[in-house]
Amino acid sequence: MQFKNRIAILILFIFIGINAPIFAQSPPVSQLTTIQTAEPIGKGGSTTSIGLFQYSKKELTPEESQNVVIGGFEEQHITSLEIETFIIPVRFTYGLSDKLDLQLGTTLSVGNVHKVVDDYYNTGNPDISSDRVYDQPLYDGLVGLKYNMIPPRNDGFPSISIGGHFSSGFTADDRLNSEDEFLDHDPINGFPYVGMNVFFVGSQQVGAFLRFHAGAGVSLSSKSIRTTDSFSFNWQGGGEIALADNMWFAADFSRELLYSGISLSNIIGLAFRYEVSRTLAFQLGFNLRDSRPGFQFNLMLGGEKAQETEENQLLF
Repeated sequence: MQFKNRIAILILFIFIGINAPIFAQSPPVSQLTTIQTAEPIGKGGSTTSIGLFQYSKKELTPEESQNVVIGGFEEQHITSLEIETFIIPVRFTYGLSDKLDLQLGTTLSVGNVHKVVDDYYNTGNPDISSDRVYDQPLYDGLVGLKYNMIPPRNDGFPSISIGGHFSSGFTADDRLNSEDEFLDHDPINGFPYVGMNVFFVGSQQVGAFLRFHAGAGVSLSSKSIRTTDSFSFNWQGGGEIALADNMWFAADFSRELLYSGISLSNIIGLAFRYEVSRTLAFQLGFNLRDSRPGFQFNLMLGGEKAQETEENQLLF
């Protein structure tokens, strides 16, 4: 029995040794499903990602009337917000160097986001409908950087990166202030905002088949500083496992993410990544929050180092 156990252990070590280069040969992955990793893309490389999240908020209504500005006039009205939309973040990340990545992006929305001003003409008659409905724009633009402070050295210590983003656009007025009022009193022109976040993330390879990622960050926006909790703290973690020489399974969790100033919390992501060649890989997955499914697609192009590796493999 001991001899058989030793043979099994020997076979396992041989198998691990054969497959040890799996992660070393795989293209850099700067993003799992929704979370960033510490890995830079590499100079000249890029990642394009498109996601989709469902978001709804039914009839958010303060208990009391509040000042509403319409056409330059300020009046007291009961106001409500209704949201039933899909949030679509689009990101493009480019490797400026082997340690520095640039990210550009936008967040779009498809669906209904509108404010309702009840009894606009103050008729006081519930049988006469005088409500006014104002559509609210929901989109933004984003620019960010990520710098790899400690590159992976296969010495048992994690790779560490720091980064940040700046965003600006229009958000939904889905948070009430301490006085139980909407933050934006002008429903016609939408709710503009600016925001920023900073984060750090670490990545650690464990053996030949596993890699783990974890990070934390803080966000601040012109919208959040007018609520009771100005700073938004996020922590996240995930991992990936090699299923074959050219296929990986990834999973992650984010406590909170901000898209166009809207907070999405407790997001679970699952995905499969397939390497077409040494310089091209794609990933398809789905996300889940509040029992509402979404999807995520990533396309990764290797940088100069990945291209050199592929050329060397072709030559030899």
